[in-house]
Amino acid sequence: MNSQLPRWRLPASHQESLRRALVGRSDDVVVSSEQRAVIRQICSSPERHRFEPEDFLIAFKLAIVDAANEVGIPPSPDRNEFLARLVTIYIEEFYRGSLADGDGTSHQNGQSLNTGNSFLPLTNSDVARTSPDARPSI
Repeated sequence: MNSQLPRWRLPASHQESLRRALVGRSDDVVVSSEQRAVIRQICSSPERHRFEPEDFLIAFKLAIVDAANEVGIPPSPDRNEFLARLVTIYIEEFYRGSLADGDGTSHQNGQSLNTGNSFLPLTNSDVARTSPDARPSI
C-alpha cells in the first residue's frame, strides 16, 4: 500500500476542518481566529511532509475552493478576496518559523516569499491545468 497522499489533495480530515471553518461565515472578508487556527493545524500536520511545499500549497488552494463551493459561498469578488486572504494566512503559517519583515514578505533561506494577492485561489481553468492527471508540458 502506498503511504503517499494523492498529489494535490489534502486528507479528508483537513478538508472537513476547512468546511466547518467556512460554514456560516459572514460577508466580511476578514479571516477569523478560528479559521486561522484551522489553517495553522493543517500547516503543522505530519501530512505537510508528504508534499513538496508547492504541491501542499496547490492542495490547500484546491481544498479551500472545494470547501467554499460545498458550504455555498457564491462566486463573487468578496469570495475571491476572502479565499486570497486564506491563502495568505496559509503561507504565513506554513513559513511561521522564518523571519518576517513587516511588509507581508517572509524570508527563508535567503529567498523572499511574497504573501500578497499574487497567490490568488485557483480558478476552474487553473484546476484543469494542474489536475493530478495532467501531463507536464515539455
